[in-house]
Amino acid sequence: MRIQSQPSDPKIVQYFAKEFARFLNRVQGAGNDMLGSFLVEQEWDRYAEDANDLVRSLEIAGFMVTPRELTDQMIAQADQQPGANKLMGQRGAALYINAVMGAMANAWIQSRDTDLLVNIISMALARASAPTGRKDMVDSSYRRFAKTAVEIITDLERTGYHIMPDEATPFMVSAGVAETAERNTTGSARTIGADPEYVKKLYHNVVNARPDDCRPRPKK
Repeated sequence: MRIQSQPSDPKIVQYFAKEFARFLNRVQGAGNDMLGSFLVEQEWDRYAEDANDLVRSLEIAGFMVTPRELTDQMIAQADQQPGANKLMGQRGAALYINAVMGAMANAWIQSRDTDLLVNIISMALARASAPTGRKDMVDSSYRRFAKTAVEIITDLERTGYHIMPDEATPFMVSAGVAETAERNTTGSARTIGADPEYVKKLYHNVVNARPDDCRPRPKK
């Protein structure tokens, strides 16, 4: 009997579960390739629990899955300064926030060390591939899944998501400040946006307002 996933599985949990199903079914049986997407749709719910554990592990390690295209809620929560200190009007703020967050995301991708991300995803794949041996997964055998973990990260970004740190790195903050300087903003807006602390808080507010579909299942 197949284990059914929860109806409320967030989209990111479904995404990782389908990636696990695609990879693990491919390596576990040569005849599975011809089944393609049909097989994945039929089997991914077997890996929903492992996928949810992966999203939760990423958050424990200090990472968050965020959409590349910011939602209205993320933009609305970005600037929580008192009225007089807000950067600009609603329309201008959206343009600025998208540009600054895009610059910070690019800076992260260019400077990150992916080893920790790869290890976390590799461990999740190892557990999903051998559910009966989950408790004994203490050696380095999970590293055999490293290549697939890199592919999963790459495909995730192509799909429209980023795995971002929960706090902006100095390089990311510098990129955000530089983006402010390059934009045709008013003098006061440029002054506020050039403050590294302001950019750091803006990033924090945006990623913490990510949609529920980018989070693990709510704890019961």
